[in-house]
Amino acid sequence: MRLKLFLTPHMCIMASLICSKQLFGWIFHKIQPGTLVLAILAMMAFEGIANLQKEWSIVGEFSNLPQEELLLWIKANTKPDAVFAGAMPTMASVKLSAQRPIVNHPHYEDAGLRARTKIVYSMYSRKPAKEVKRELLKMGVNYYILEDSWCLRRTKPGCSMPEIWDIEDLTNAGKIPLCNLMCKDSRPYFRTVFNNNIFKILEVTRE
Repeated sequence: MRLKLFLTPHMCIMASLICSKQLFGWIFHKIQPGTLVLAILAMMAFEGIANLQKEWSIVGEFSNLPQEELLLWIKANTKPDAVFAGAMPTMASVKLSAQRPIVNHPHYEDAGLRARTKIVYSMYSRKPAKEVKRELLKMGVNYYILEDSWCLRRTKPGCSMPEIWDIEDLTNAGKIPLCNLMCKDSRPYFRTVFNNNIFKILEVTRE
């Protein structure tokens, strides 16, 4: 999508060359420029209408019940100024649907956001819970949304989150991933306040 947006101005410039007498003057001796442009637009419109009709024919409704349960619980049981952290796609939903402050999201890219996201994703590393909690508190996080799939997913050897963290954090390599420990028992550094088959909300305790 970014490439499409980036190349759109170039496409417009190239399209304007259709009316160039230097390039296509030999055609204009036989066909009027306006006629040529209208013919091209008509062909484009024919294909465009076909694409629109194809898209309009798709009838359905997106459903993600575990995430709906998560968002409804957040709206009903947390303060409007409660700060959340978690996987970037989920944070976008929390911000949009639950209207809660978040510390990382997928919409913009800058060095500060990458640094915050790295701290947030340390929950899927093998670091001690106390260390991760300390960094989350520095960012003002009240709740952490833990997703089992991010801890267990392994598309191929070496590509799970804990394995990726082993390259970054050699000191703790080989230990049990923190996310596994949090799934079993989040105490004493966190407190589990919500749980379904996909998401677990951990409250970052202040003690």
